[in-house]
Amino acid sequence: MAAETRSETGEAAVPRHSRAMRAAAFDYLCQVLSDRPTVSLGVEPDWVALVEQANRERVVTNLYAAFERQGWPDGAPQDLRDYLGLIHQANAEQNRAVRDQALAIAAILNQAGAGFVFLKGANWLLEVTEERIGERWLADLDLVIAPADWDAGLAAIEAAGFRPVTDPAIYRRHFHHVPLARAGDRVSIELHRHLGWQRHLLTPEEVIAAAQPGPSGARLCSPAYRFVYGCLHSQLQDLQYAAGQFSLRDQVDIQYLLASHASGLDWQEIAGLARERGIFPYLAASLYLAQRMLNVDIPAPFAGNRRARAHVSRCLLQHRGLLRPRLTGYAVKLAWMMDSRRLAYELDCEKAPWPWRQLRIAGGRIDSVLSRLVHGPRSAPGPSAEAPPAES
Repeated sequence: MAAETRSETGEAAVPRHSRAMRAAAFDYLCQVLSDRPTVSLGVEPDWVALVEQANRERVVTNLYAAFERQGWPDGAPQDLRDYLGLIHQANAEQNRAVRDQALAIAAILNQAGAGFVFLKGANWLLEVTEERIGERWLADLDLVIAPADWDAGLAAIEAAGFRPVTDPAIYRRHFHHVPLARAGDRVSIELHRHLGWQRHLLTPEEVIAAAQPGPSGARLCSPAYRFVYGCLHSQLQDLQYAAGQFSLRDQVDIQYLLASHASGLDWQEIAGLARERGIFPYLAASLYLAQRMLNVDIPAPFAGNRRARAHVSRCLLQHRGLLRPRLTGYAVKLAWMMDSRRLAYELDCEKAPWPWRQLRIAGGRIDSVLSRLVHGPRSAPGPSAEAPPAES
């Protein structure tokens, strides 16, 4: 049993799980989500620790759906089943409303004649069957607008009543516009100018040109670019590669994409693009994490990559608390402030002569540090103000 702490009133507080218990719960969670038989684990996990891990990784609804597909373990308490079922039901209702919101946005942009494509989880939301609508949790809707149509698209969105939900000044030099929403909307929308600070690694023009038709005029990202952009966003934008971190939800997205769009993924072509643009290690890292966590198959062009295997080992070592992930979390914040690619983007000097570019970046680093020291952390954009949990 997990050790319990007690408040000053003597009431039982939240159980404190040991490192080994959390690690076992995480391994069990991965095995359930991979749809592999859980009987091989021998012993069922501490159920509270399992939910704790699922919450941390934002895959509670995925966990419920997996149990529903596979059948619930004999030892799963009824209150656990009811709890997960209520969350899944509420998320399904939420996602139906968010889907309607996405279709309304598509109609607005189509009427304005603006080229666009949905990004990230919005693609899943607009293509998934009704039976799976509650399976994934979405925090917002992301889409990229064609650079030539940016002004017209943004004007149409604003004319439809969308307004900033936070301070626009924070996003003055960001790759997406300040998050927008209307009264009554379930989530905000993020209109992307570029696909991250690394604007030249993947461009809006090529992603929009390869877009595929979705329901009611929505434009969906092609499977290949969904994979490439997802890896760049997690490994570079979120600094996971540099910090040795990962998001299990990102791996679940890769698992879904490989299972549902296998015919649209030309791995030789993807690997060729990755080598040409110097992003092969980031794509390989995401695939090997998905293989280790969820048992997906590694495509032939990425097989046998020792560097990716070493990266996965580092991520797991830190995830289990052996290398003080709290310090890693603060290192991510420091890396964000010092990141040359972000600063080059914000200062619009990526293609400036090398001496001038380095001088501008050095000034940007000083400005970032002073800004944090004087004004404190901002709510967004950038790494979370909170360090990640210490151990899993």
